[in-house]
Amino acid sequence: MTDAEPERVLGELELTRGLTIQMTAVGTLGMIVGWACFAGLYRFATGNAVSFDFFPATVGWIATPLDLLIVAFLGTFFLVPHEWLHGLAIRYYGGEPRYGVGIAHFVLPYAYATTDHEFSRNQFVVVLLTPLVAMTAVGVPVMLALEWGWLALPLTLNAAGAVADVWMTVAVLRYPEHVRVVDHETGVRILGREADAPRGLSVTALVWDGLAGAAVAAFATFVLLALGGPILLTALGVESLTIGTPGRLTYLFSFVDTPEEVSLGVGPGVLGIGGLIGLAYAFVRTYRREGPPPTDPA
Repeated sequence: MTDAEPERVLGELELTRGLTIQMTAVGTLGMIVGWACFAGLYRFATGNAVSFDFFPATVGWIATPLDLLIVAFLGTFFLVPHEWLHGLAIRYYGGEPRYGVGIAHFVLPYAYATTDHEFSRNQFVVVLLTPLVAMTAVGVPVMLALEWGWLALPLTLNAAGAVADVWMTVAVLRYPEHVRVVDHETGVRILGREADAPRGLSVTALVWDGLAGAAVAAFATFVLLALGGPILLTALGVESLTIGTPGRLTYLFSFVDTPEEVSLGVGPGVLGIGGLIGLAYAFVRTYRREGPPPTDPA
């Protein structure tokens, strides 16, 4: 920084009430996408559907309540490694992490890892994405190798919870590398020169882009499978094909064309595909709408 270009606050990314509601909507979309991806991958790799039957039927009626308790545990305990990994990345860059929990505007429960340490832009991106990358990279091979289908639940919730981290990554990447980022419990503060400030990011636009993209992609996938699927499979001489598990969220498509039976089915898996495409479309639109980040001065 020079005297002619004093440092100032370029942006405050705060968890406002409106942002909380919008992130809840996008997180729900991320949950649908995550479950379709992880449960579908498990079904494809092992040939088995994800099951949460931890206790045999011989235990009696108490098996179901015990199964539900374990599912509830899996649905919340993932927060511990998620925030610990944020903290591990913070320590790597010289910070001292603090942990806590809260409820944003009485709408969205959340946990956090924060610090008083200042980060460069790229360092903060690593802090943001470490839990998503690390838990997915470790969890998926373990789930498939040991055939622990129940891991699809914490992996799904970890990915859904990381939607806010991905959005914040997109936000800070709008600034040049030399800006400094200060984290706190409910958001981040970005410091730099006045010339470093890009145009503001619209979370509302992100939400609507995501939902609209998901709806269009889901409908297009449905039409493609319902109309194009039978034509293509018949031309290839395929008499029977099932993708996903009928009766479950991962069920995508089934086709039978034999002398004994002719049937076609398209399931809720199209929502997962639509959601994945919608989220990708929303983040790409957000980045491209604002143009490239300012370049560092020579």
